[in-house]
Amino acid sequence: MNTAGYNIEEYIKELASKTPVPGGGGASAVAGALSAALSSMVCNLTIGKKSFAAVEEDIKNILSDMNKHMERFIKLSDKDAEVFYPLSQAYSFKPQNEEEKSLHEANMEKLLFDAAIVPLDIMKEANSMLNSIDFLAKKGSKLAISDAGVAVGLLRSAVCGAMMNVVINIKYMKDRDIAQRLLDEASEILEDTMNKSDIIYREVLEVLL
Repeated sequence: MNTAGYNIEEYIKELASKTPVPGGGGASAVAGALSAALSSMVCNLTIGKKSFAAVEEDIKNILSDMNKHMERFIKLSDKDAEVFYPLSQAYSFKPQNEEEKSLHEANMEKLLFDAAIVPLDIMKEANSMLNSIDFLAKKGSKLAISDAGVAVGLLRSAVCGAMMNVVINIKYMKDRDIAQRLLDEASEILEDTMNKSDIIYREVLEVLL
């Protein structure tokens, strides 16, 4: 799948269709990319303004980072489709004998693990942006503070959405130790993101009010 190759209308229609990809994982990555894009806009509206000269270098560094985040999220959206499609096909496979059953179970375990790792990576990518968005909300152009608020809302959605995809895939894994390890890691990221993003969002809202 080539997420970057779609225009927005095409992507939305494809997402709405009954095809297995793109799905919730890819959409979560796109939400992350939108968050990074809005954060970049805040940077671009801040850089070059005399009143923000003291933080210009910091903002430039954040802008560079956000461009990288956008690229990574698009790649993660494509990767999510890449790992989920074979899993969607494997669900319908009906083993005909014990050998096929054993091979199918081993294959399913690998496919489920791969399908859980990608949304976990989406969660990590999004969580790593929180401090930068917080900085932009506090130090960036006040004309774009609402955009910083929207960016953190989209980031929160990206993490919450990706969490759903981690959980649905580890649910069917036979190796419960690995499944629990993945769940623990994802849960920690989820809680940290929800707590911090809610604080940033409410702080932005209070300024606007």
